[in-house]
Amino acid sequence: MFAAIALGLYVFQASQSIAGDPKTASIRALEVPSNFRGNLPLDGYVDATAREAYDISFDEMFHHQSEKFHPINGHGLNLGFVKASGWLRFAIERSPYALDQREQTVLLSLLPNMTNFIDVFVATDRPGLTARDFTKFEMGDYAPLLTSSFNGLDNVLRLHLPARGRLLVYIRAANIDTSLNLSATLHSPEGYGKRILNSNLVVGLWMGGMLILIAVQLVFFCLDRRSLYGLLALHIFFTTLAYFGGLGLSRLLLFPSGGTGNDLFIGTSNWLGLTTGTLCIASILDLQQRYPRLALFYRLGAVAGLVGVALVLTGHNRWFTPISGPLILFVTTTALGVTMIDFWRLRHTEAALKLAAFALLWAGLLLTNSQRYGVLPLPNWVSKSYGTTSIIYFILITGSLAIRLRMAEETSRTADRKAIEAASAAEALATRRVAERTSQLEEAKRTAETALQAELEAQKMQVRFMEVISHQYRTPLAVVRSNLESVRFTLPTDDAANRERLDRAQQAIRRLVEVIEINLSRSVFQGSSFDPAFARSPLGEVIDHAAKRIKDLFPTAIIDRDDSKVLGIRPVSVDCEMLSLALVNLLENSIKFSPADTPRVVISLISHDDFAVIEIRDFGIGIPKNELHDVITLGGRGSNVSHLEGTGTGLSLVARIVSAHHGRFEISNALNGGTIARIFLPA
Repeated sequence: MFAAIALGLYVFQASQSIAGDPKTASIRALEVPSNFRGNLPLDGYVDATAREAYDISFDEMFHHQSEKFHPINGHGLNLGFVKASGWLRFAIERSPYALDQREQTVLLSLLPNMTNFIDVFVATDRPGLTARDFTKFEMGDYAPLLTSSFNGLDNVLRLHLPARGRLLVYIRAANIDTSLNLSATLHSPEGYGKRILNSNLVVGLWMGGMLILIAVQLVFFCLDRRSLYGLLALHIFFTTLAYFGGLGLSRLLLFPSGGTGNDLFIGTSNWLGLTTGTLCIASILDLQQRYPRLALFYRLGAVAGLVGVALVLTGHNRWFTPISGPLILFVTTTALGVTMIDFWRLRHTEAALKLAAFALLWAGLLLTNSQRYGVLPLPNWVSKSYGTTSIIYFILITGSLAIRLRMAEETSRTADRKAIEAASAAEALATRRVAERTSQLEEAKRTAETALQAELEAQKMQVRFMEVISHQYRTPLAVVRSNLESVRFTLPTDDAANRERLDRAQQAIRRLVEVIEINLSRSVFQGSSFDPAFARSPLGEVIDHAAKRIKDLFPTAIIDRDDSKVLGIRPVSVDCEMLSLALVNLLENSIKFSPADTPRVVISLISHDDFAVIEIRDFGIGIPKNELHDVITLGGRGSNVSHLEGTGTGLSLVARIVSAHHGRFEISNALNGGTIARIFLPA
C-alpha cells in the first residue's frame, strides 16, 4: 500500500513539473538533487542566442523571438569582441524524488564579473506565463552592487526553487569594449562558501606574491642601478592592477555604484601593462644591442599601449582592444624564439629560466586569448590561465635576474682579483724598475757631480787664469802708462801731434784694463762665487759708475741720462759691483747692436709702485718679437745678429743678477725701433 502511495505521489509531481506555458515547453529543465552540496554544471540544459542590439526588450524576446534560441553543449556564451548582446535561458526544478515540500535555495553564479550589463529574469513556469510575471535582477559593472548577492569575485543570485514546478531563468549580457564571455553555474550555499573561501585564499596568495616580486625588484634596483628592475616592477604593478580589477576587487572597493569607472580602471591598467611589458622584455633580452629591428617593433608595441590608454579615456577602446591580444602574442612569441636561441647557444641556468618563463607565459596567453576571443569552446576558468602563468613568469624572470646579478658579482670579483693580481705584478715590476731607475739616477748623479766638480774646477781655473792675466797685465800696463805720462811731460807744449798720440795710447791702455776687469768680473759672477754682498747705495752712483766704464770701452758712444722721474727714489740695498756689471752688459749690447757710427743710449731712473726701475733704451736693430724670451736664456741670441760676434751669455747673466736682487728683468721692443731693457729693484 505504501508503494502505491509513493508511486501516485511521484506521478503527481511529474505531471506538475511538465505543466507550463506552451512557449516554454521546449526549454530543458535541470533537476537539482535534494542533497545537493557542491556545484552543478548546466551543460546540456542551456539555450543561447545573440542579438545585434542590446536594447531589445525582454517582452519581445520572450513572446516573439523564442525561436532564435538554440541548444548549446556548454553552459555559457563566448562571443569574443562583438557589438551584440547575448542571451541564455534554462530551467531548473527540484528532484521529483524529494519527499519534503519546502523550497530549495540554490545560488546562480555568473562569470566573469567584469561584464558590463547582466539582466536576469526569473519566474516560475505556469500556463499563460507572460513577461510581466518575471522578476528582473540588474547585475554587472554598470549596476550598483547587490548587498547580499555580490562578493567581489563574481555575480551571484539567490534562486528559490518552488516545491512544485520549475523555475525559468533568462539572462541578457552585453559588453561595451571588451569580449563578451558569460557562463552560468549553480552552487549550493554550503559549497559556494567553501569555494569563495578557497578563491579568496588563492587571490590573496596571488596578490601577495606579486607585491613581494615588486619589492624584490626594488631591492635589485638598490643593488644594481639598472632601469630594467624599475621597468619590471612597473610591469608587475600594472599586471596586478589589471587582475585587481578583473577579479572584481576594484568594483567592490573603488566603484560600488557602478558606471564606467571600473572599465576605465581595468582598460588603463591593461594597456599600461602592455607598454611596460614590451619595454621590460626588450630590456631583459637586450634587443636594442642584439636585434635592433625587433626592438623597433617592441617600441611600437609600447606606443600602441599608450594609444590604448588614450582610447580608453575617450571611450573608443572597443575598436582598438582586439589588437591587444595579437600584439601581446607577437611579443611573447618572438621573445620565446629569442630565448630558445639563447638556450641553444649558452645552455646555462639563466637561459633555461628565461626559456621556461616565456614558454609558460606564451601558453597562458594562448589559452586566455583562445577563450576570450571565442576561438575554442573553452570554459571560463581558462581565461585565468594568463594570470596563473604570469606570476610564475615573474618568479622565473626574477630568478634569472638574480642569477645574472650573481654572475655579474662573481665576474666583478674575478675582475677585482685579476686587477689585484695585475696591480701586484705591476707594483713588483714598478719596484724593480724604480730600483733600476734609482741605480741609474745614482749613477747619473755621480756622473753629474763629477761633471759639476770638473766644471767648478774649470771655472776656478778660469777665474784664476783671469786673475793671473789681470795681475800680469796690470804691472806692465802701469809701467807703460807711467812712462807715457813721463814722456808727455817732457814734450814741448806746442807738440800737439805727439801729445795726441800719447793720449790715444793712454786711452787704449785704459780700455784694455777695463776689458780685463769686466771679463774678470764676468768670470767670477758666472762661477761658483755668485754671492751678492748687499749694501744700501744710491742707484745714480751705480749708473754713473757703469756709464764711465762703458765710456772707456766705447769712447764714441753717446750715453744720455734722463732723471726727470728720479724724484722720491731712496738708496736701494744692492751689490754695487754685480749691478754695475749688469748695467755694463746691457749698455754694451745696446751699443754693439746699434748700427750708427755714434750709437746713442738713454738711461732713465724711474720710481714705479714699490720698485726702482732702471731703464736702458737704445735705437738699434731690436729683437724679433717671438724671440724676446729666448734671448734671456743662457746661450740665446736673436736671429738677426748671427753675423755679429757673441756668446749669448750677457743677458742671461743680467737676469741672474736681477733675480739675486729679488727683482724683475724685462726686455721689449720700442715703438720707433730699438730695444728697451728694464731692471725692477725692490725699493
